[in-house]
Amino acid sequence: MLKEEKKPPLPLEVSAREREILAHVAEGLTNKEIASRLFLSEGTVRNYVTALLEKLQLRDRTQLAIYYLNHG
Repeated sequence: MLKEEKKPPLPLEVSAREREILAHVAEGLTNKEIASRLFLSEGTVRNYVTALLEKLQLRDRTQLAIYYLNHG
């Protein structure tokens, strides 16, 4: 049997809403699709993504997705 690896948790400073956004980015959704699912404006989603990139010191959505898969 394969042993399940424990993932390090997301940092505490990542809010619940940011975690939602991060999960949708990891699914490959666009800002428009995320906005529609969460009843937010596309600009608000863009702001969340920008804040996450800065907070986690990442460069792009691909890195966000990989980060979530490793820590989420």
